[in-house]
Amino acid sequence: MRARKSVSGIAATAVILIVAAGCESDSGSNSTTSTSETTHDMRSSMGATASSVVSSALDTAQQKIQDVINAAIAAAPITFDSGSSDLGAGDVATIKAVAIPLKGNDTKIQVTTYAQDSNAAAAKSLAKARGDNIAAQLESEGIDKARVLVRAEANPAAPDVEVDEAKIEVVAG
Repeated sequence: MRARKSVSGIAATAVILIVAAGCESDSGSNSTTSTSETTHDMRSSMGATASSVVSSALDTAQQKIQDVINAAIAAAPITFDSGSSDLGAGDVATIKAVAIPLKGNDTKIQVTTYAQDSNAAAAKSLAKARGDNIAAQLESEGIDKARVLVRAEANPAAPDVEVDEAKIEVVAG
């Protein structure tokens, strides 16, 4: 909610400043541009500037949400026992902490889960079950499941991937 109020406040301030700047006149100029053209150009410029300010404020709000999510996961990562998709009590507590900044806005997230198995289909199935369990827990915390994208990866090759650990990232939406 705080992020939405900040975005609204920034946007309102930008619009007021743009309108005030647009109201200044050059009474001494001998312009041949028609009033209609000037008004159209001014509206286009105001719209583009307001859009840019709102976009920047949304990016900042999304980054703040990501920062809170990162802090929660850094303090207590969401991990799974090898071969399991069950969430432990600590995982549920972390997911509750992740849900807090997601309430009161429409920020979308991507939950990425992994699994390792000699059978690629079994690994993919386990990774998906892990992501689905996190999504279901977020939904039980009041986060609309349409805002949660689950990405399941089987047998990841990247050396920095913790196979039994989930990642959560804010995505553009």
